[in-house]
Amino acid sequence: MTLTEVLKHTSPALFLSELQATDKQSALEEIVGGLIAGTPITNRDTILQMLQSREQLGSTAVGPGIAFPHGRTLAVRQLTILIARAARGIPFDSIDGAPTHLFFVLIAPPHDSGNQYIRSLAVLTDKLQSAELREKLMAAPDYDGFCKTLQEA
Repeated sequence: MTLTEVLKHTSPALFLSELQATDKQSALEEIVGGLIAGTPITNRDTILQMLQSREQLGSTAVGPGIAFPHGRTLAVRQLTILIARAARGIPFDSIDGAPTHLFFVLIAPPHDSGNQYIRSLAVLTDKLQSAELREKLMAAPDYDGFCKTLQEA
């Protein structure tokens, strides 16, 4: 799977340029609000509970400054990826203890074709290893600039 294929599962409506949350719970609530606003998804509580349950298994904040909240639910029919940023950072129980600035939220149906969910997660994880890229993504002016920066890396 290529990064271009991964980005087909997101859109400008699924880009939150600046999260206002100050803690993990409010970040998850704001993220779910973005998913509801940017898609036909209507099951707010189902999505929020799924993300909270996943976080209870272990934080999806893998450091440095990146989190991949994710899960599978019948509330969606296809892989959906929301991207969010938080310039000041949000405490998200990261492995390294540092605040989280970039969030890539992957929501998939239980049986997504070709395991797009896992493959997309792997592509994003691999791509975001560069500190220089993460800095450029934080500085991108908008969704198009963010995606262009990600693809050019």
